[in-house]
Amino acid sequence: MKIVVIGKNGQLSSEFRYLKEADQNWKFLSSTDLDITNKFNVLNYFELYPCDIIINCAAYTNVDKAEDELDDCYLLNKNSVQNLIEACILNNSKLIHFSTDYVFDGNKSTPYFEDEIPNPIGVYGKSKLAGEIVVKKSSVKSIIIRTSWLYSRFGNNFVKTMIKLGNNQNTIGVVNDQVGSPTYAGDLVMVVLKILKSHNYNWTTGDIFNVSNEGSCSWYEFADEIFKLTNQKVNLNKLTASDYKTKAKRPNFSLLSKEKISNEFDIKISDWRSSLKIMINKI
Repeated sequence: MKIVVIGKNGQLSSEFRYLKEADQNWKFLSSTDLDITNKFNVLNYFELYPCDIIINCAAYTNVDKAEDELDDCYLLNKNSVQNLIEACILNNSKLIHFSTDYVFDGNKSTPYFEDEIPNPIGVYGKSKLAGEIVVKKSSVKSIIIRTSWLYSRFGNNFVKTMIKLGNNQNTIGVVNDQVGSPTYAGDLVMVVLKILKSHNYNWTTGDIFNVSNEGSCSWYEFADEIFKLTNQKVNLNKLTASDYKTKAKRPNFSLLSKEKISNEFDIKISDWRSSLKIMINKI
C-alpha cells in the first residue's frame, strides 16, 4: 500500500515518521509540501501522486486561540478535510482522520462511546465535529479516530511543558476537576498500524473508534505522575477550572471507552501510567 501522511511536523506524524520514514511506500507531507487548505493544490497533487490511504494528522489544535481565530480553525479542521475527501474520491483512496474528545460537553460521569451524540462547547470541538461530519457524509471508505490529551517526545504538549516548568519553578498549580485519559502518540500509531495490517476489517464510511490509553486522571494527577517519573521536586497545587481562567471552555469529563477498538482489532491498550513512563524514558 502507498500511504501519505498529512501534517509531517506534528507530534503524531513524527511518531509515524520515526517508524516509517525509511519505507518507500510511506510519504510524509508538511504544509510547505502541500497546502491542504487549497483544493486545487490537493487535487493536483494526488492526481500526480495517487495513493491507497491518506492519514490526516493535520489539525488546528490551539483550543484557546480558536475562539478568536474561528475562520482559520474551520479552514484546517473542516474545509481541508473536504479537500482530502475529494482527493480520496479521485483515486478511490481510503482515509484515516483524527478527531478529539472535545466533541463532547463533558457532562457525563461514565466513559463516552462512539455512537453517543456529540455536543462540543468550544470552537475547537465544534470545528473537529464539523470535520467528522464531512467524512461521514462522503462516500469514502474511512475511519475517524477520536483521541484525547495527546503527548509525545516530539512537538509541544502537556508532558514537555510540565517538565520545563518543573525545571524553572518550585510551585505549580494544575487543574484538578477536569478528568480524561492521556494518550501516548506512540501507542496511537501502533493502533493505526494494526488497523492497516488487518485483513478482516470491513472498511465503511466514517467508522468511529475511540483510542486513548486506559485509566483516567485529572490534569493535576497527570502532572503529579510526570514529576514523580522525572524526579522533579515541585510543590504541586490543585486548582479548579474556575481558578484557572482560559479563553475556551473545556469538558470537565472526557473519558473515552476503548471497548470497540479493542474488540474489533484484538488490541490490548496500555495504562496511561506505563505509557507515560515509556515516553519519558525516551526523552
